[in-house]
Amino acid sequence: MKFPATNFARPFGLMTLAAGILALSAPVVLASQNECGTSGADIIRKAYPAAKSTSEGIFEVGGETIKLPMDSGDDPHSMICRIWPARPELTLVAVPLMREQSDDGNEGDIELLVVDSDRLDLKARLRLPKLMSDDAVFVSSVAFDTARYHLAPGKTAFGLRLSLQGSSRPNPFGETALWLFLLDGDALSPVLDNIVVAEGQGEWDTNCAGEFHDTARTLSMSPSAQKAFADIVVSEKKTTAISTPDKDGECIDKKQTTAGEYRLRYEGAAYRVPKELQRME
Repeated sequence: MKFPATNFARPFGLMTLAAGILALSAPVVLASQNECGTSGADIIRKAYPAAKSTSEGIFEVGGETIKLPMDSGDDPHSMICRIWPARPELTLVAVPLMREQSDDGNEGDIELLVVDSDRLDLKARLRLPKLMSDDAVFVSSVAFDTARYHLAPGKTAFGLRLSLQGSSRPNPFGETALWLFLLDGDALSPVLDNIVVAEGQGEWDTNCAGEFHDTARTLSMSPSAQKAFADIVVSEKKTTAISTPDKDGECIDKKQTTAGEYRLRYEGAAYRVPKELQRME
């Protein structure tokens, strides 16, 4: 079974930069996935008993800010919820815990919660330090990936995707990274850490001339002859496009595509991700 990674559209030739940037930051799971509904505040109160409501939709706890999801659903600093299709009695929650927020950058963590879908009782939690910290390259979206990642009999992982986006028009940049987590009893642990599933970057004159590089990766499970846990096969497609104006001023794109493959093996407690597949720090 294959799971699609985010596809990147770049501002090649006649494409607008704005359209390219939007495609860069789009997560594989639709924004409409947020299923907190009216339960967001109750989840926060159960998971963070010391949290205080300071204004509508805002909680403070231990010097950190928690923001309930808004109707627009486009704020990466708001909590998100998703009923886990593999185990619908459970709901997955990602809570950005923000310490600092400004135009120059942000500082914060994400805490993952697994709660009972009916009673909202907390089943497991895991804090991911600094995942919401950014500056010139900023976090543009956070989303759950609930494709059925069957890693071993009775062990299905869920994913979290985080997208970053640059703000430079002549040097556009964006990437989406994926983490996978396993729930075992009341223990939540990462089994795949920080693999880039989509990336796009380039340099151009904001009119036509430039060079752009896109990478898209898909994950598939492959039985392992040596271990109970399946191998993860990462299929990679890289595209380079060079745009130049012709003698009539028309923008001409020349593209070259290469393909590759990686095999990730479960090593004791997690899959080892090669450094070249990891997101920027």
